[in-house]
Amino acid sequence: MTENSIEFLEFAIKNKVIQFGEFTTKAGRVSPYFFNTGAFSHGGVLRSLGSFYHSKIFEIEKTLQLKLHCLFGPAYKGISIACTTAISAAAHGKELEFAFNRKEKKEHGEKGTIIGNVKNKNVLILDDVISAGISSLEAIRVIKSAQGNPVAVLVAFDRLELSNSQNARNYPSASFEIATVEKIPVFSIANLKDLTTYLARKGSNVDVFKNYVERWSNFKLPN
Repeated sequence: MTENSIEFLEFAIKNKVIQFGEFTTKAGRVSPYFFNTGAFSHGGVLRSLGSFYHSKIFEIEKTLQLKLHCLFGPAYKGISIACTTAISAAAHGKELEFAFNRKEKKEHGEKGTIIGNVKNKNVLILDDVISAGISSLEAIRVIKSAQGNPVAVLVAFDRLELSNSQNARNYPSASFEIATVEKIPVFSIANLKDLTTYLARKGSNVDVFKNYVERWSNFKLPN
């Protein structure tokens, strides 16, 4: 767990982005916590979020040994993330294009399903969270269909859950499965292991996560 991860978790908890209770995820799983991106609804908070995403870009370029050209935000939550990250990058002297998709194809004006140009560009997919990997796989498909080159996925929070595939148990998580099968690595600002470690250090009881982790993940909770 890095200092950046700790700062992000504190930021997310303070702004009620990470909530505890009983929630159903997009994959249909009943979870003891929820990553509520809708709480990033104020200008200052969104600006800070962009800074957290932007702080990972240099690491990603260095790891992949390539230059990123474009940020892609999957509709709908990824759109504001791509925008604020591009603005944050520009404020630090790095110009990046950004693009996003529509849920439905437009038949007039610029038409199509993508706003922005990803063709022949190294594209970084930005999303809020990854659980079963459904949204990330769809974004990869959309970018490839537009002749773009999706090189990596960056999420604010990796739930470290297994995918819904038949081979899910062969991988530590859906993000690892995507990296292995699609050859597209998944990066995160923080993940569930970071969160449970952080909570345990603060004296919180992490047993509430036990059944969920045993069913949907492949890692052990901190003692």
